[in-house]
Amino acid sequence: MLFIGAFLGVCVGLQIATGEQPNALLPPEPIEVNDSTNAIDRLRVAVTPIASVVEWTGKRPTGVVIDIWNEIARRIGVASDFVLEPTFVRLLEVLPAGQADVSLGPLAITAEREQMLDFTHAIFNSGMRIAVRNRDNSGFLAAVKSFLSWQLLELLGCVMALAFFTGHVLWWCERRENPNSFPHQYLRGVGEAMWWIGCTIVTGGCDNKHVGSPLGRTIAFGWMVGGIVLLASFTSVLTATMTAERVVGTIHGPRDLAGRTVGCQQAALSAKTARQRGALVQEFPTVKEALDALALGMVEAVVGENQSLMVLVNQPNRVGMRLVGPIFETFDYGFGVPTGSPLRKRLNKAILQIREDGTLDRIKSEWLGQHD
Repeated sequence: MLFIGAFLGVCVGLQIATGEQPNALLPPEPIEVNDSTNAIDRLRVAVTPIASVVEWTGKRPTGVVIDIWNEIARRIGVASDFVLEPTFVRLLEVLPAGQADVSLGPLAITAEREQMLDFTHAIFNSGMRIAVRNRDNSGFLAAVKSFLSWQLLELLGCVMALAFFTGHVLWWCERRENPNSFPHQYLRGVGEAMWWIGCTIVTGGCDNKHVGSPLGRTIAFGWMVGGIVLLASFTSVLTATMTAERVVGTIHGPRDLAGRTVGCQQAALSAKTARQRGALVQEFPTVKEALDALALGMVEAVVGENQSLMVLVNQPNRVGMRLVGPIFETFDYGFGVPTGSPLRKRLNKAILQIREDGTLDRIKSEWLGQHD
């Protein structure tokens, strides 16, 4: 044993003398990883339930995006450990934090998000849509309600007050010289005077009554001329009231969002889009919660992805809602990966393959139907 120890000591001394370092002192050489041959066995895949594309009803998620991902994962030879994230915000946070290898989303590809993570090629093309509550404009009560407004009531009150005052003056002037048209009795006389004023406003006069006194004729002339103005005022106010009731309070498209209270999903592209159009945005953790707020009248509309809103609005518990206006602010959906991840190249290759061989269109049509 002493002989072996001395021999090793001599060898080490010779290596130092010749400028060579012992193998134990050398840093380990880097190992080159070839993505094509050393694939990651399992990936942490973050998902959050989004109507029409991802649902989580049991132990595993389902939906069109899940089927697309499973096909891609099969082609690149990896297994998936799905991680349920409760909100869309968390779906964006897990990649920079290193808590997931890929986020399915689907995530809208924007320049702002490219600063946080990398995106794959697009798997969907979609756009924004607006959901509003239905308005019941049918029935007798709705018709009567459309005639009522403070402006119309104020005008009507002023006319009634003026007719009541001038009716007393007219009766006082005509009751002695013209008792047949304006009787001596107070209630009958004032009532006939106000009836004469009403007929004069509408028709310009009253055939079975005449006014003889100078002051009475002055009042009559004033009502004849003023009746034309009042009738025109009633018509214009009534028209404006009915138009405002049917048009002003309604959102028909993206141009009507300015100044309106709009619900959007938190951290989603819809919130930024609505703000750019002048809307007063209230953010909610999910689109479903935004639609619940719409049903309660907390917001005037909900802006979200078209396909998701179509599915949610048509559910049985969403009676009284509808989609309005065209699709606007179109964008592409893709998968998210951490910045600089080598996984991106492999995913892009698989996405191109399923796009070119028709697999992508087949999966989308199975879930969403045929669309132009």
